[in-house]
Amino acid sequence: MNPETTCCFTGPRPAKLPMNGNEYSAEIAALKTNIRSAVIDAYNEGFRFFMNGMAEGFDLFAAEIVLGLRDELPGIALVAVLPYSGACLGHSASIRERMEKVLKNAEAVFSLSENYEKGCEHSRNSYMVENSTRIIGFYNGLSGGTAHCWNCALRKGIETVNLYESF
Repeated sequence: MNPETTCCFTGPRPAKLPMNGNEYSAEIAALKTNIRSAVIDAYNEGFRFFMNGMAEGFDLFAAEIVLGLRDELPGIALVAVLPYSGACLGHSASIRERMEKVLKNAEAVFSLSENYEKGCEHSRNSYMVENSTRIIGFYNGLSGGTAHCWNCALRKGIETVNLYESF
């Protein structure tokens, strides 16, 4: 995986998304359309690897979209980067099922730690940014994991695509 052809994602969990991430809302449908367009644009510019931190909300939407584009975009690859091995276990059954399906279908899955450790999500964010040259995100200026990842990208000087700006 070459950073020059790798893009990563960052965005909030459902509570910080429009309509609390309600997937039946017009706002989230529009966000998913924007994610899809951003991925296709990146692919058309030579990006092939799409790293995803596998958090509920924006990350899960983006991962499912990348997987859904595999028939249309030859060579596109999803790389799941878990902060620790059991990161998907603490979710509802329906979200856990979706996450497990994504992990099963990803081209690669990395767990950066065996167990949860304080700061492991930040380590995951830093890893993704350090191994990418573009970030696609939904950064609304609020503090949290998305802000950490976005600010890492700004410090590194990688290209940013902020889908929040379209809302």
